[in-house]
Amino acid sequence: MKRIRRRVAITLATLVAGVAFLLGSCGGGEEPIVFSDLNWPSAEIQARVASYIVEHGYGHSVELVPGDTVSLWEALANNDTQVTMEIWPAQQEWLEDVDEGTLISLGTSLDTGWEAWVIPQYLKDANPGLVSVTDLPDYMDLFVTSDSQGKARFVTCLPGWACEQVNEAKVDAYGLRDYLSLLNPGSSAGLFADLQAAYSKGEPWVGYMWHPTPLSVELDLYILEEPPYSDECWAADKACAYPEAKVLIMVNKSLTDRAPEVVAFLEKWDFKAADQVATEIWMEENNEDSDAGALWYLRNFRDTWASFVPADVAAKVDAALEEEG
Repeated sequence: MKRIRRRVAITLATLVAGVAFLLGSCGGGEEPIVFSDLNWPSAEIQARVASYIVEHGYGHSVELVPGDTVSLWEALANNDTQVTMEIWPAQQEWLEDVDEGTLISLGTSLDTGWEAWVIPQYLKDANPGLVSVTDLPDYMDLFVTSDSQGKARFVTCLPGWACEQVNEAKVDAYGLRDYLSLLNPGSSAGLFADLQAAYSKGEPWVGYMWHPTPLSVELDLYILEEPPYSDECWAADKACAYPEAKVLIMVNKSLTDRAPEVVAFLEKWDFKAADQVATEIWMEENNEDSDAGALWYLRNFRDTWASFVPADVAAKVDAALEEEG
């Protein structure tokens, strides 16, 4: 398989060094269009599918830079990456700190989803009084484990994800600091595995989850109630539900001049939740990574992605896929 070139895990220092290396190694040729390679499955798949089409269909050199939401937001704003396929609501408020016009939204990349604190439905059925996040102190003992310091074990977001900061703010705003011990799962795979393990044993579990993911579709989960989202609440202390998960594609303004045809392609992008979940399930069942998942998506959902591009571009992608074998 032809794998897209990827750089090492990102810091500001490695970004600067990496860009300098690229400029020197391209031998005066076209600078690559760099995609932010965010560290969760749907974002990894989208970045690989889109960059494969840009490389093989439009003929541009491409690269992926891995990182988290914080570091890759800075990279996009600084033009060290040019395309980010998933900007979730918690990041979108950071636009206030970026010069107007630096980043351009090209529309949504995922079907509308949700972010929330959840428990298994079987746990809710066994404890009908556990309805809201503010009920957690009364049910803390359900979630205490040997490593949770006598508090409820709450599985939160990954380091560097915007939702990690949001969950910390919610814990304080709801007065739950004395009741919850926040566990960082280390990776999206770790988060999914932790929930899956508890669910398969019928054990208590509470933590952060989002949709669309395979587990949000396959498992019966109960979303703990919170006050309705409002802009005022979110700006004040986040003691309310997450906003509707409208996930955006954003590009650095430089791309509009460099590759307007790529911008036009991404404006038509429509990554269906059902297709994403099917791809992730295929990856899990076949023990494959996101590179292979992207190729599987391109082969199995051709009618979808081909509708985003001119016929000649789709034909070039088809030819590249044929060469992959």
